[in-house]
Amino acid sequence: MDRTTLADELRAARFRTTQFRAGYHEGAVDDLIDMIVGQLGMGVDDHEILATVQTSRFPTTTARRGYEMSDVDALLAHATSALGGEPVPAAAGGATGPGAELPSAVIEPPRGFLARLRGR
Repeated sequence: MDRTTLADELRAARFRTTQFRAGYHEGAVDDLIDMIVGQLGMGVDDHEILATVQTSRFPTTTARRGYEMSDVDALLAHATSALGGEPVPAAAGGATGPGAELPSAVIEPPRGFLARLRGR
């Protein structure tokens, strides 16, 4: 996969949201994705981008809205494998290898308040 396609996928990514259960802080995830897209556009070496992704940690939220952790993990696993890194094991919520399909959350529109409240 070329860098432009990966950057476009990262920019277009959408995640399910959580509230009243653990999720990743939205701002921290958005900042990392913006940083990766910028590095891809500036021609930063793939190994540096991989190091950025693999060392990233996000604060979690419970009372506030956050991103579904498994969705973010799957997108980052996809980016890692596209850059030639080791895929994240499925047990950690990641894709299982190159070309692994991303969860529907990447293209799924955000759920409404009542659906989130009912856990759907």
